[in-house]
Amino acid sequence: MDPFNIVIRRDGKQLGLNIHPKQDAGFMVLFEGSLVGEVFLDQQGEIWDAISARELADGKNQDYPCDESIDCEGLLFDKVMIAMIGDEISKTIGLN
Repeated sequence: MDPFNIVIRRDGKQLGLNIHPKQDAGFMVLFEGSLVGEVFLDQQGEIWDAISARELADGKNQDYPCDESIDCEGLLFDKVMIAMIGDEISKTIGLN
């Protein structure tokens, strides 16, 4: 599956996120070219796990640095934001 874009709303602002599907059930989430983290969906399109960019900072994703000045991690610490991201990914890939 090719990368795709989704839009969510946070504090009244629209945020465009770039989603990079991985070979497993994971999706890398990027904001303005910086890694936000990774989310994992179950077969029904519900998020069952989310990992922040800092947790992924083991060298695997050096192509997508985390720029904390643009709040790249904050999105995956907020359960409401995680749910919105999961819903939009599910809609885009046809699980909802």
